[in-house]
Amino acid sequence: MPTRQFIFRFCLLLPFISIASRAHGADQFDSFLKPLFTQNCIKCHGEKKVKGKVNLKEITLSKQFLARPKLIKELIEVIDANDMPPEDEPGLKENDRARLLMTLKSFLRDATAGISTKKIQLRRLNRFQYNNAIRDLFRLKRDVFALSEKLMTRQSKYVASGGAGRMPERVNVVCHSPQPLPGFKDVNTFPKDLRASHGFDNQANQLTLSPLLLDAFLKLSVSIMESPDFNEGNVGIWNDFFRAPGGDANVEAEVRKRLEPFMKKAFRSSVDPATLNRYVAYTTTKIKGGMPFTDSMKKVTSAILSSPMFLYRYSSSNGKDRQISLASNLSFFLWASGPDDELLRLAESGELSKTDVLNTTIDRMFADPKIERFLDTFPAQWMQLENLLAVTPDPKKARLFSIDRNYPASRQMILEPLLLFDAVFIEDRPIVELIKPTFSYQSEFMRMWYTSDLKAPKVDGRAVAEQNRKRDEQRKALAATIKSTQAKLGALINPVRERLLNELKKDTDRKPVDLKPYAVWEFNDLKESVRGLNLKPHGKIQFKDGMVVLNKSYLLSKELPVDLKAKTLEVWCMVSDINQQGGGVMGIQGPGDFFDTIVLGERKRHHWISGSNGFSRTLDFPGSTPEKKSNVMLHLAMVYKQDGTTTLYRNGQPYGKPYRKGAATFRKNSSSVIFGLRHLPPGGNKYLTVTIDKARLYDRALTAAEVTASSSGLNLYISDAVLTKALTPEQKAKRTALTKTLKQTETALKRVPKNLNAATAQKEADKNFANQFRAKLRSQSFNRIAATDPRYGGVITNAAIMSMTSGPKRTHPIARGAWLIEVILNDPPPPPPNDVPPLNENSGPKNLTIRERFVEHRKNPDCAGCHSRLDPLGFALENFDITGRWRDKYENGRDVDMAGTLMKKHRFDSVVQFKDVLAKEDKRFAKAFTGHLLRFALSRELGPADVLTIEGIVGNAEKDNYRIRAIIREIIRCKSFLQSN
Repeated sequence: MPTRQFIFRFCLLLPFISIASRAHGADQFDSFLKPLFTQNCIKCHGEKKVKGKVNLKEITLSKQFLARPKLIKELIEVIDANDMPPEDEPGLKENDRARLLMTLKSFLRDATAGISTKKIQLRRLNRFQYNNAIRDLFRLKRDVFALSEKLMTRQSKYVASGGAGRMPERVNVVCHSPQPLPGFKDVNTFPKDLRASHGFDNQANQLTLSPLLLDAFLKLSVSIMESPDFNEGNVGIWNDFFRAPGGDANVEAEVRKRLEPFMKKAFRSSVDPATLNRYVAYTTTKIKGGMPFTDSMKKVTSAILSSPMFLYRYSSSNGKDRQISLASNLSFFLWASGPDDELLRLAESGELSKTDVLNTTIDRMFADPKIERFLDTFPAQWMQLENLLAVTPDPKKARLFSIDRNYPASRQMILEPLLLFDAVFIEDRPIVELIKPTFSYQSEFMRMWYTSDLKAPKVDGRAVAEQNRKRDEQRKALAATIKSTQAKLGALINPVRERLLNELKKDTDRKPVDLKPYAVWEFNDLKESVRGLNLKPHGKIQFKDGMVVLNKSYLLSKELPVDLKAKTLEVWCMVSDINQQGGGVMGIQGPGDFFDTIVLGERKRHHWISGSNGFSRTLDFPGSTPEKKSNVMLHLAMVYKQDGTTTLYRNGQPYGKPYRKGAATFRKNSSSVIFGLRHLPPGGNKYLTVTIDKARLYDRALTAAEVTASSSGLNLYISDAVLTKALTPEQKAKRTALTKTLKQTETALKRVPKNLNAATAQKEADKNFANQFRAKLRSQSFNRIAATDPRYGGVITNAAIMSMTSGPKRTHPIARGAWLIEVILNDPPPPPPNDVPPLNENSGPKNLTIRERFVEHRKNPDCAGCHSRLDPLGFALENFDITGRWRDKYENGRDVDMAGTLMKKHRFDSVVQFKDVLAKEDKRFAKAFTGHLLRFALSRELGPADVLTIEGIVGNAEKDNYRIRAIIREIIRCKSFLQSN
């Protein structure tokens, strides 16, 4: 193939010669081309040099030129794209250019006239086609294996509308590709298919079948049949195909009746009797050998699915099978699967190729739900969107892109251009609306990405200070209300309680609630304990002011005389030096290794309970607060209840919430009580000093009110019921009102938010923003919105394309230009020479723009030709940063310069003008788009003859304003498609 350099040199000559006449052939070659080669081209292509491996000196006859259709094709493409003459040479007049193109197309027509339509003999099913063919054969309810190839999953079913209609205003879609939905359990799939250079995965030359892959197909068919999900509930043909017939049925006849239509549909062709007999015999042999009917049918089905007749699409030359091949090509093009019963019926009858029947069939296929598969494949592969999922921009430059690692922004971005393609197809719009649409489908996340600064609102320091002042006033007012309400309650209740207590003390016949403990230890001089529980000292014991001081020591009773199932332990103690973690102040030890201890320590942080019961554990009481000072007298109580909860009280008030640990039982003669330092603290000489006044042990669990009374030193307790009964009606009403006010005020006080400083408030705002951003990232709702900002929208200027054509740290104009020239214009440049050094991004002053850094790179003559085509396209998109967000300036403060000229005739100074001039070239885009679609439909690379086919398709679709369905219809009706089987 000639290089672009050769073509440019060749085209330099054109302005200086008269344009060839419409006639062609030997005279045209001798009078026009041969003198041109001799006078202007031979010096670089035939005498001293042979550039581009093209020796024009050897082309001396017309038939030699006609034997080079690829050369003619290249000439047509560069002239049609205005790639010639080069920028520094005078251009052709438009009428001369048109006459030249017509002449070259005439030469190409002659050069390809004797070449028969290229046939594809074998086309293996790719993964997507294989999965769909299996789904349709067995009428399965879901995919057989996970399909990462499917970039968009439609939660809203809007594709099949019975014909062209309007897409809903709101749709729900999601990208599952990074974590695709699972298929059938235990199904062994095969690797993803290779992509051709243009992105399609259905090209025959890429779909090879190695011995290793053939073995994978065999294992795959077996695993499908053996999957637990391949059952009556998921397989639509189960009863008709796999279920055993009645006992009096002719087994061989039944197998034959089932296999023949199934094999014809699976093989997408008629089945000869010998082949059918072989599969029937295999199945009946299995059944006669004792294998159940259903299992035998699964065995033969595995064999069918492993056959090359299923795995490959074959060509056929006889009339009937040729029609079936056409049905197969149609179904794989539009449905990515084998033909259905109606397609096979029309093919067998010979009616499918009739124009009216074919047109009706195409409309039926458009309206079928399976048309969604075309939208699952062609658009994503045409735009090469799979590359977006590998994009990882520098977090320092695009922090929010991957704030959720499992759901990066790319999974939202990828849906926008795919939804636009859906809309253009469903509504049968002109394909130019893919470039310049009047609407788009965007999620709340995408609108935010395009229009906001992606930053949390800035916190106003003065507003925060004012808010803190109001909160302080609110807390102060509530605290005053609580204090006054408590005082009023005390004034109301305490006199009544005192009166009742005095009466109880005087009345010996009445039985007040007695808080007398089961055992009491008075520690002054270690007098004997109640009921004979003797304490044995361990370690150094001191006495101070009538209390025992324990340093690195403890008191231990060897046994308890009774079983305790529910109990309360309490102790009055003074602690000091709590900077180090200390041991238990009071605890109880049960059988085996069970012990439970109130602990003070760990650097003034928490009271907590430590225990073990078969394993060591440390359990904090939720809500505990640090000790503020040492040398403080504390009343501590640990209450066990039969329901398994343990509650710690501090000075009569619950300390944290009850903690469920399991019911504890301390048995007679095998349990003991511990006071002091059960666990030695770390740090050697640093330890807790615990001064114990007295301790009590109860054989029942005290209530909260009883613990409060006990901490007040009361042995007589007035219950709430007795107290309430003694109140007058007026006192009761007043008490109820005060209690209600107190609870409401305490609740209101707890709900007053904490004060914030400006920095903390900003951190909170940033955190809330990040959380909201993550939630939007996972949104599945996309709404149709008008294109109010023409900078965005279409398949070019969207975040998906801009992100995937950028590097981690900067935009790549050449990558963007290459994508545009390949995908939108379908005119990819040759690869760069191997000896061209890469762009040195660190050379020169730091304030250079990317365009300025490329100036030196373009001076290389081997690069200039391609860059003259790529640069205007790539730099036209420079206002979009590495993630598709708008920018007017670079990070160094320089203005973005995106101006350029498209095809050497369309000047633009903004991306809006750039899209406008692309839209004006609607016929050029139609040719490019049709070329991609024809390649996808034929499953092969295009050749020189296909240039003329595309001309015919586009010419026929022009009257329909290049609507997408018109182009598809014309592709199906063209000779290349009809005869590609």
